[in-house]
Amino acid sequence: VDSLGCKSPHDALLALADESERTAAKLAEELALCLSGVGGSSNKSTPSKRKSKIETSGDANKDDARKFPIPLPKSLRDAPRPTPASPSTTADGENDSGDAADDKNNNPTPSRTLHKSNPSHPLTHATLAAESILSSLSKIASGGSAASSEMRALERHRQAIDAEALDMEHALQIREGCVRGGDSLMGRRYADAARAVADVNAILDGKGSYIGQKATERAKELAGNDALMSHDTTTVVLKRAIGERYEAAVRNGDVAGLSELTPLLAMLDMAELGVKLYLEYSQSCLCAAMNLEPPDLSAPIDVSNMPREEGMSRAAMRRRAEEQVRAQQNQSVPMKLARIYNAAVTHIRHHLPMVAYALGEADGDAALVQLVHVEAEKRSVDILRESMAERELGRTVRRAEVVATKVEGRYASVSGKSGDELDGGMFGMDENNIANVIMGLGGGGDAAGTDIVARRNAAQREDCGFTIEVGNLSDVDAALEEWALCMQHTESYERFIRHAVKEVIKARKLRREQKREERRRLREMEEAKNRDDGGGESALLGTPTTPRKTAAENEEEFDDEVEERIEILPPHTALNEVAAEIGGYYSSLERCLLLASLQRAFVHANFPDDSTFTEVAIGNNSGGAHNSFYHGRRAAPLQTNLVEECLFAARRSTLRAFATGHTGTASAAANVCVDVLGRVLLEVLTRRAELGASLVKPGEGLLGDGDQSNLGAAAFSFAKSTAGKGLRGVQARAGGGKVGDVNEESAEELHRRTVLGVARAAANFNDLEVVADYTKRLEANFLKEIDAGYPNVRDTEQLRMCAKGLSGVVESFTQASRRSMEELISVILPRARQIVNESVGPRDGGGGGTQGASNFLGGPVLTGGTAAKATSTALDYNLDDAAFELSQISEGYIGRMCSSLDELIEPLRVHLLPKLADDLVIGILGGVSKRLEAAIRKSKFTPLGAISLDSDIRYVMNFAKDRIDSPELKSNVTLCRACPSLARLNQITLLMNVDDLEDALDLISVSKRKGNWDLKLDDAKTLLSLRVDFEGAKVNDLLQVDED
Repeated sequence: VDSLGCKSPHDALLALADESERTAAKLAEELALCLSGVGGSSNKSTPSKRKSKIETSGDANKDDARKFPIPLPKSLRDAPRPTPASPSTTADGENDSGDAADDKNNNPTPSRTLHKSNPSHPLTHATLAAESILSSLSKIASGGSAASSEMRALERHRQAIDAEALDMEHALQIREGCVRGGDSLMGRRYADAARAVADVNAILDGKGSYIGQKATERAKELAGNDALMSHDTTTVVLKRAIGERYEAAVRNGDVAGLSELTPLLAMLDMAELGVKLYLEYSQSCLCAAMNLEPPDLSAPIDVSNMPREEGMSRAAMRRRAEEQVRAQQNQSVPMKLARIYNAAVTHIRHHLPMVAYALGEADGDAALVQLVHVEAEKRSVDILRESMAERELGRTVRRAEVVATKVEGRYASVSGKSGDELDGGMFGMDENNIANVIMGLGGGGDAAGTDIVARRNAAQREDCGFTIEVGNLSDVDAALEEWALCMQHTESYERFIRHAVKEVIKARKLRREQKREERRRLREMEEAKNRDDGGGESALLGTPTTPRKTAAENEEEFDDEVEERIEILPPHTALNEVAAEIGGYYSSLERCLLLASLQRAFVHANFPDDSTFTEVAIGNNSGGAHNSFYHGRRAAPLQTNLVEECLFAARRSTLRAFATGHTGTASAAANVCVDVLGRVLLEVLTRRAELGASLVKPGEGLLGDGDQSNLGAAAFSFAKSTAGKGLRGVQARAGGGKVGDVNEESAEELHRRTVLGVARAAANFNDLEVVADYTKRLEANFLKEIDAGYPNVRDTEQLRMCAKGLSGVVESFTQASRRSMEELISVILPRARQIVNESVGPRDGGGGGTQGASNFLGGPVLTGGTAAKATSTALDYNLDDAAFELSQISEGYIGRMCSSLDELIEPLRVHLLPKLADDLVIGILGGVSKRLEAAIRKSKFTPLGAISLDSDIRYVMNFAKDRIDSPELKSNVTLCRACPSLARLNQITLLMNVDDLEDALDLISVSKRKGNWDLKLDDAKTLLSLRVDFEGAKVNDLLQVDED
């Protein structure tokens, strides 16, 4: 430990060696004592002997004064031991360390003494090397300290010279700027003078390009007081001159002067005054541009200053000017708003860039936007309020809501009411008369056509008070067009002003970032200067510094807080409130107008003529659907113009609301469209489909009872049952015979009209499919308009969801179409079942007989003159060879049944859309298949009879596929999947044609695994028991299998 405090390596080594010797001696004594005590009595030695041993070892180590118990190594015993330096010498060496080099010969070091005493010993060499290293390090340290002192002195000298040079440069620039500013001011070159003054101020204040290089007092002293006083005088005079000229330009509206002087205000720190004066100028310009007072017509028109177009005389120019003056006399509300908004937008577009550049530091751009919006908002709100009060918009809307409620209740709440309760609401006339008109018996002639038009006009006057309370359709439509235009102008201006506010805020952020960058640069320069002045020493000493926020950083935080509190325009202005109020009124009026338009279309469809029906124009149905021919003519499905008129009104109403650009109004209009189409139009079309189903009821309506010869007779009997009201037009053309005397009309003419009536009745079913397709297209159109005309914000997403509500309306129309077809099938099925009963023939439990046909309840069935011919056979599959051959050469019951069914549904099928026609065929075949299955269960079967059944069912399958238009239903698998009853017949055929009972079990198991087996085991037992060659006991024993 003592060696660490020594000043020289020699002394340190000596101290370390001395300490080591003492420690070694102590350890040797302890070891000797331990060794002497372990050996017991035999090893004990007397003190005299131990003393003699020590003396003997001492003789061996006579050079060691301490007499170690253990001998030292030879290298240590032979090591040179220099005499230690005297205290006086050490003290002199410590006091006169600087003169050690001079006195090294007189005062030799210990290493030199060792070298002289024993120059070859290793310890001597190590001592010499350590002393040499210490001497070199001492010289390096002393030399580096001297060099560092010299470099710091040179750096301080350089900084002083640079500061003097910078001060001299600033002084020269100040003098040059003062001279340049004074000369420019004397020459009235105000822009040059302002730039000169701005340059001098930047030097004096350390701003702009001179950030961090503010002129010092020495620089100002070098520049001279005369230059500084001249600068102050130039600044005062220049500010006064530019201020006077700027005020004059504001008073005179000199745009060129303002454009020239405005950028100079920021150079002279006159931005606050410039903002005030520029706002006064802007206000005067806006007042002049937004002046809506009509010009005086009595004042003469001066055309001398008007631009003259080539080839136009002065008289023509005068007439055009007079027309413009008269147009300004009668300005509409949209024209007034357009003038105000255009003036505001034009002023902002022309002046905001310059104001933001020159006066942005004083928030001139934000003040300009606020001023323009206040002026435009004040005038536009007054105009809109006055127009609303003048037209009594609120009162009109309240009356329109009452009318809309009546119209909606008239057409959307008719389910479950009788004809008397409806009071003509749904159709406006007796349904029998509508049936006659639809059939074509009440229209086409002059007298009848005139009667239809007159009654249509009379029915249109019963419009639930719309004309009286609200006005004519055209007037209301024009008023809504005007209000929509007002809202469109307002929304366009609102979007523009909000965009201008965003741009102003963006410019403010950019200026703030620029200031922050300047402050950061200044802070870095200050830190670098502090490091040069004294920071280096603290860094070398390793003194820790505590980070503290500077004044610039605190100022930045304060600026950020202030920036967040600045609000150029409020989120909701008075103009937004007026627009929202008008949007609510507009939506109510638009709803009432839409309901009135639909009501007009309903009334027109209730009194149809040839113009009411057109060919279906959806899918591939235009120009003749099905590629089918009916009695030599191509059949084309028809649709009424009711769907197109209603969808056109809905589309026009909603797109007009979309064109306003107001998201709330557009959303309300979309909801109105969804509600009206999904309730009112759906109810009316469903009711018309129900009427169409009643019109084609076989035997009582337009369809016959299955025989082609009775088609015209059925229509004739239907017309006669209505007291001849529908035949007046026919009698008028025939020469005015008695009412009800229809013998004069030929059967061919009556047949033609009946076919026309069936086609028009089928149009009511087609309308539901057409309106579903049109509504789907309408939804796509709405979504496209939304994406093209509205920004991608949250309100737009809400509007998009409102428009997507039409998808639910499409589903409602599809379901209504499905229900209407089910109702039509239920109307036709009784006659189809009767045809099956007549075709299968009488059943007495045995072979074919000639008794009267019976229905499935056992009651008699009227054949209507369609008794089986002698060559035809009834349903009987208990056939021997002779009966089987007879069934092959004669007309079977399946052929008669399919022929009768074809005559029953073909006139209706060819006038339905392909999808509806397929549904009709499948539905009728389903009912027929159930009746055939019931009849088949009553017959016994021979193997030949089973073959005959297979032939008959194949005939039915081919009959169905020939009359189905969808390619997807052309296969047996898809057809059976679409018609489960027909699939059961096919399964019965497969089951009855097995050769052995074991094959039946295999057939059932394999078909169940494929998923195309619907017969239960009880049904299979019953059917197999009908085979005369299968014993009932064996059938029961074989089919004892679980249903699963």
